[in-house]
Amino acid sequence: MSQKSNPYSNSIIFKSWNVIYPVLIYYVVANLAMSLLAMLVSFLGADYQKQYMALQTAVAAISIPVIFRYYQRDRKEPTAFWERMGAEFAKKTPAQKYLNGVLMFFAGAAAGMALNNAIALTALEEISKGYQEAAGHFFAGGMFFELLGACLLTPFLEELLYRGVAYARLCGLMALPGGNTAEGKKREKRSRMLAMASSALLFGAMHGNLVQFLYAGILGFLLAWFVEESGHFYGAVLAHMGANLTAVLRMETGLFGWMEQTRTIFLGATAALALLTALLLAAIQFQNRGGFTH
Repeated sequence: MSQKSNPYSNSIIFKSWNVIYPVLIYYVVANLAMSLLAMLVSFLGADYQKQYMALQTAVAAISIPVIFRYYQRDRKEPTAFWERMGAEFAKKTPAQKYLNGVLMFFAGAAAGMALNNAIALTALEEISKGYQEAAGHFFAGGMFFELLGACLLTPFLEELLYRGVAYARLCGLMALPGGNTAEGKKREKRSRMLAMASSALLFGAMHGNLVQFLYAGILGFLLAWFVEESGHFYGAVLAHMGANLTAVLRMETGLFGWMEQTRTIFLGATAALALLTALLLAAIQFQNRGGFTH
């Protein structure tokens, strides 16, 4: 039954369930696939924990087509959100679309490093066993699978799910059409910010520990904003890739080792990364208003 023929499609309960069930289906599919692959690896005599990232890469590849069906359905018979995004995307010149992608990639990278640094200044990483376990899994399996899985497939999958489907549907649940009046536009903007915050909380909560909840929650709000600014979820994908790529390069190479030489350098680097993030966000907004390309 399509949403148009469903008499309950405009109810709050239906719209809320519409947001939640794709996330639940993803976790069922992902956990089932991970369990089966782990059993296969163990049967073949390998330590599945040491192959975690390779297995996670395979799980992401399996899950993407499942989630893509929901995204495709929402775009095929466009919801109000995707109609608005389509109109916004169509307004942009090729130069704006390209520049959005570049700026959002670097903004995601800078924001990711700044957030990691800020959290590292607290004791949260040491007291969170869930985070320590997740970090051990993230960097298990070698750099090839970290790049393919953590920096390519997983960002695409998570943005497809959390921004392409969940955030888009949250906007359908929360966003209020404002009309052409100043008060109406303010009301619409506030409701859209609420949808961004809700999608960020959902994204953070599904990571399962306090450290990643804070990191993913803050980053998730930015990623939803990137969707709004680009008129598509590709900007959020590139930003997510940038954030994960810097994390991998930081752990596996000495590229960012200079930041950790002294506490003073670390604090200065964190402040500089936060400032760079703010400047990149301002540049994104400026160029989408025609500042760089017109």
